[in-house]
Amino acid sequence: MKKSLPIFLSKALLAATPVASPVVLAQAADAQFSEEVSITAIREDRKSRGATGLDLSAYETPQSLTIINVETIQEFGLVDINSLLKMATGVNVDATETDRTYYNARGFDITSMHVDGIGMPFGNLLVGDRDTATYEKVEVIRGSNGLVTGLGNPSGTINYVRKRPTNELDGSVRMTVGEWNNVRAEVDVSTPLTESGSWAARVVGVYQDKDSWLDHYGNDRQVAYFVLDGQLSDNLTLTTGYTHQANNSDGVLWGALPVLYKDGTQADYDVSTSTTMDWTYWNTQTDEAFVELGWQISDNWRLLTTASYTDYTENSEVFYIYSNTGLDPDTGLGLESYPGKYDDEKQDLILDASLVGDFTAWGQQHSLQLGLSSARRDAQSFAHAAPASDFISMPAFPGWQGNEVTRPNWAAPYESANEDIELNRLYGSVHLALTDTFNLILGLNAVDYTNEGISYGVSTSSTEDGTSPYIGATWEVIDGLNAYASYSDIYQPQYVLGEDLQSLGSAEGKSYEAGLKKTFANNTLVTLALFRTEQSNLQEFKEYGDGDGVDDDFYEDDFNFSIYRGVDVESEGVELEITGDVTDTVSIQAGLTHLSMEDPDGNEARTFIPRNTAKLLLTWDPSQLPDLKLGLSARWQDNTYYGPQGARINQDSYTLFGAYANYQVTQDLSIGLNLDNITDEKYFSSVKYDQAWYAAPRSYNLSANWQF
Repeated sequence: MKKSLPIFLSKALLAATPVASPVVLAQAADAQFSEEVSITAIREDRKSRGATGLDLSAYETPQSLTIINVETIQEFGLVDINSLLKMATGVNVDATETDRTYYNARGFDITSMHVDGIGMPFGNLLVGDRDTATYEKVEVIRGSNGLVTGLGNPSGTINYVRKRPTNELDGSVRMTVGEWNNVRAEVDVSTPLTESGSWAARVVGVYQDKDSWLDHYGNDRQVAYFVLDGQLSDNLTLTTGYTHQANNSDGVLWGALPVLYKDGTQADYDVSTSTTMDWTYWNTQTDEAFVELGWQISDNWRLLTTASYTDYTENSEVFYIYSNTGLDPDTGLGLESYPGKYDDEKQDLILDASLVGDFTAWGQQHSLQLGLSSARRDAQSFAHAAPASDFISMPAFPGWQGNEVTRPNWAAPYESANEDIELNRLYGSVHLALTDTFNLILGLNAVDYTNEGISYGVSTSSTEDGTSPYIGATWEVIDGLNAYASYSDIYQPQYVLGEDLQSLGSAEGKSYEAGLKKTFANNTLVTLALFRTEQSNLQEFKEYGDGDGVDDDFYEDDFNFSIYRGVDVESEGVELEITGDVTDTVSIQAGLTHLSMEDPDGNEARTFIPRNTAKLLLTWDPSQLPDLKLGLSARWQDNTYYGPQGARINQDSYTLFGAYANYQVTQDLSIGLNLDNITDEKYFSSVKYDQAWYAAPRSYNLSANWQF
């Protein structure tokens, strides 16, 4: 029999993770002694602090919250973040290039991606693929996220919840082969390190190598993850971990296809068409280390301190095409070349300390969170000039072989940009149970932000401070039916240059949400949300430029600057989501989103974002065949477009279907088949800019999974 520890010790282990919450595991045996339970039992319940920073369930949170767990990730083959977020209610994935992706929700870019509730709200762009093998679940918190990040943004926050050690020896090996020479291997092993289970470790490893439907493109990535957690003393716990991911792509798109001819008509290419050269590549490497120290001060209060460090490098040799005259529909001529070589590096350090606990007043139990955090980013970018002879007019397109422009003899690197960002914040939130059925949540962030930087000789420095208040309320009208509302100010620094080549400054505004949440006996949760956002000075890409304002024939510096303008936008809409078990054999995760966005003149804004979307993940365990499990996925969006009438890229509405079948051959061995884009729909991966490329056609993957 395993050695047991008192309940207050098991609560202390719970404090070792920011996604944990205290639970009552047993009642007192008498007035003097506590019933003893194994400390490992605490690992079985990890509740995220979600949108408010408090220990609230999705039902109790006055915002929309979608959770995609590890079972769904594995069953539907959602091995990277792009494929996962495409199936999240209200989220749109804009893969503008093969290796750069933007995400948006409720009409605005998602600028915060956190891991275990900790992250840097410093960007809206992901380079390369982020693998999902290291995560237990992914949470999408839609709506203003000031309590999570310290900076209010009306889109939401994506929170990746890391896998942690399990109570018993547990492991799996999964092998996958599929379309376009896809080969993938995953290993996941967790083991206790002590007899009592008070210390345990987990290791995850991934190797994947695949080609693509796109000409010349291929990608491989390697992932390694290690985490250790355990008990230091009666009330101190420690968790430490390290993640390494290397993502290497060849034959990449920088920019995309010239979709419009010079007469304004839209081109139609084969889905494999690419503008790349065969020498291009885009490689990234991310190394993350974290340490969490939990102190269970008393039965009701805990202090969690976290240190997280990320080292990121990015190296690329890329090839861009553009046109000064427009692409001729008859000859295929009119395209110019722009090769580039870039090296980027950045280091992020985050220190966070939060005190969370419960207290009793006026006969009710309430909860409080107080925290202090400091985030620092140091980043440098280096560019390599190419000889002027490599900026040439290209032959007729399409039909390129990838060798039309040879790899340039790059010049020595020079520092093109650097930035030193520091964000300090004091934050707090309180959950007040005013009655048995009515709860009030109040929160406030005080933020001090500085950015010292230069981009191609132009200063990007700025200094700001501000606050983001938050107020939310829930009212359980009847048992299992919660009405809720929330409000937050928006304050989001923007790290871009305006038309005057000065920092554009912050976007500001207000965000509102109200809705109903209904739970059923089978743990199904239905959420209906109404939302509205008013935002001013929101960044909108205008053009590339060299900053001199002169239209000349010297093109080598034409892409030195990305120039933005600030726009005022109002967004409102409605979301409906259902998650849970429909019957004993059928489970569903589905959502509908309707959105409208306008500028102050009443014109449609950000038209590359679909106004209506639907998502569905459906699983079925047929009782007649207990070893078989089936699943269906579906995703629909209405039409989108980019550009004014007469020079517009159009994407018609489309529906995508996927499916999987998994068969349990033995107790330890299962085999599976995943199908994507079953109807072979042809569509653009994004129309965010004036170029586009085609997303994946129909594909399959076969897998075998051995558990031990």
